[in-house]
Amino acid sequence: MLKIFIIGYSEKLISELSELLKEKCDICDELDDTVDVVFELTNYDEEMKFKILNFIESKNPGCAIATSSICITALQQAAELSDPSKLIGIAFYPGFSAMKGIEIAPTKFTDEKIIETVKSMFEEVEKQVMTSPDRPGMIAMRIISMIINEAYLVMQEGTSNKEDIDTAMKLGTNYPFGPIEWSEKLGVELVYNILASMLNEFGEDRYRITPLLREASISSRITS
Repeated sequence: MLKIFIIGYSEKLISELSELLKEKCDICDELDDTVDVVFELTNYDEEMKFKILNFIESKNPGCAIATSSICITALQQAAELSDPSKLIGIAFYPGFSAMKGIEIAPTKFTDEKIIETVKSMFEEVEKQVMTSPDRPGMIAMRIISMIINEAYLVMQEGTSNKEDIDTAMKLGTNYPFGPIEWSEKLGVELVYNILASMLNEFGEDRYRITPLLREASISSRITS
């Protein structure tokens, strides 16, 4: 049984991942040199993310690092390490454990053994593992964030209200949630940061954040 350690800004994500893996892994309370894999779950606070990565490497230079990479790419994170081959990106977001699949994003430096180790861990808990390009949003969160952004634009224009937008999308697409509802489950600030990362990466207007979504993100930060 692999020994793992879970760290990051979000207690909710830490709890969610712990619950998913607790039957298949030995979850450690402390990071030492016996840990095989460290999961780093900070999504968009770059300063905190890099500090934690440096902390991990100082405590256990040889462990694999499986890190959330939907806002900050795996390659950006690997560049902070003395050994970039041990890092792999994963799409971690609130509610990920309820999905049937999970996305991983190896960099061109990621060791094949680490890729196989991480894939096996999630296959053991009955997740279909999909390899994603190492880009902001990866696959699902990139598309969902853009749908959410468009929904906020529709609401901002006064074309429709939150309830009707969510109902129309659930009935029309068979999605489990409407886009506004989804933004609330994921956290508006996370959606905002995914879109901001995509805009910075690709520089295209289609990723420009709707003012109403920007306001919702700021409001959530104030009230949290």
